[in-house]
Amino acid sequence: MMIKQLTLFFCFFTFSCFSQLGIEEPNVNLGTIEEASEISGNILLSNTGGGKIYLLRADADPGMKVYTSKKTLLPGDTALLVISFVPDKKGKFDKDIFLVSSDRAKPYPLNLSGQINKLKLNDKTACYYFGRQRKQNSHVNEEALAVTPVETPRDNSNRMAGSDPPRVKKEPVMPVPATTATSQAMPAEIEPTQDQTLPSALYKPNNILILVDISSSMRDSLKLPLMKLALHTLIDAIREQDLITFVTYADSVKVIQEAKNSASREDLHVAVNKLKARGMTKGRKAILFSQQLVQKHYITEGNNQIIIASDGEFKFTPEDFQTWKNNQAEKSVVLSSVALGDDQAAIRNLKEIARKGGGSFIRIRKRNDSEKLLLEEVKTRSKR
Repeated sequence: MMIKQLTLFFCFFTFSCFSQLGIEEPNVNLGTIEEASEISGNILLSNTGGGKIYLLRADADPGMKVYTSKKTLLPGDTALLVISFVPDKKGKFDKDIFLVSSDRAKPYPLNLSGQINKLKLNDKTACYYFGRQRKQNSHVNEEALAVTPVETPRDNSNRMAGSDPPRVKKEPVMPVPATTATSQAMPAEIEPTQDQTLPSALYKPNNILILVDISSSMRDSLKLPLMKLALHTLIDAIREQDLITFVTYADSVKVIQEAKNSASREDLHVAVNKLKARGMTKGRKAILFSQQLVQKHYITEGNNQIIIASDGEFKFTPEDFQTWKNNQAEKSVVLSSVALGDDQAAIRNLKEIARKGGGSFIRIRKRNDSEKLLLEEVKTRSKR
C-alpha cells in the first residue's frame, strides 16, 4: 500500500515539474458596462512546460459558466477560457473562479470584475462559445468545464482527481508551435506542420505585415484575444522563406517584430502574447508607414501583403490613397483588412480600404475557426 502511495505522489510530482499553465491577466476588469443581459470575460491560457495539461474543472459561484476552446493543452499550446454569468442586479460585480488543472494540486485563482449600469431584458443573443459549433435549438456543452460551487470543499491533496487519467475528448484544432519539442505522439486531430501547411511547391514566399489596432476599444469583449489566436495560427505556419512583421498602432505606430521567419517563431509568439489594448486610435499614417516597411523587405515574385486588423475606422483620405498608389511603383503591395466587432461604419470603411488596396475583407467573429482566417488569406494570396 505504501509503495502505491509513493508511486502516485512521484508520478504527480514528475508531471507537475514538466507542465506549467501560463495565465495572461488572471484578473479581468471589464470596466463599466452600460447595458447587458449576460456578462462574459476571457482569459488566454498557455502551456509553457514540457508535458500535457488537462483542464479539470472550475470552482465558482452558482450560475457561473466556464467554457474553454480545449481541455487538453499540449506543450506550447494556447486556449481561450470564457467566463460568463447572468447578473441579477445592476452595480458592481466581483466574481472569483478557481481553475483546477492537472499540473498542480492548488487551483489557479481568477477574477472577473466590473460594473453594469443597466440590465438588458429579453436579449436573445446567445453567450459566446468556443467549443464545437452549436446546433440550433440544441444544448451543447462538450467543451464546458464542470463548474463546482465554491461552497463545496476542494481537494488540495497531492493526487490527481479520480483514480484514472482524465479522458481526452476530441477538441477544436489549435496548432502546436513547431519549435516545441516533444517525445509524445501527436494526436490525429492536430494540424500538420508548417511545411505541410504551406508546401513550397504550392505557395510562394510571403512577406507579410500585420498592422494591429491596440486602441482602448479593442479591450471590448473578445476582439484582441481572437486576433491573437489568429496570429498564433499564422505564426505556426510560416516557413524559413517567409517573413512576418508585426506593427501596432494606437497613440503611435510601433514596430514589434520586423521581417522574422520560422527561426524566430518563439519570439513572435511571445510578442503576440504581450499585445495589450490601450490609447487612442491614430491609424491614418500607419498604412503608409507599413507600406514602406513591407517594400523594404520586398520579395520579388512573392506575396507582399499588409493585413490591417481593427474594430474602428481609418481616416484614409483620397490624398492618402493617391500617395499609396504613387509609392507602389515596381514594388506592389496588397492591402487586406480584418474587421473585429460589429461597428457598421468601421466595417464599411475597412471594406473600402481592402477594395482600394486590391486585397480581401475579412470578418473575425466570436465563433469557431476564426483563428484560421488569416492563414487562409495568406494561402489565397501566395498560391502559385
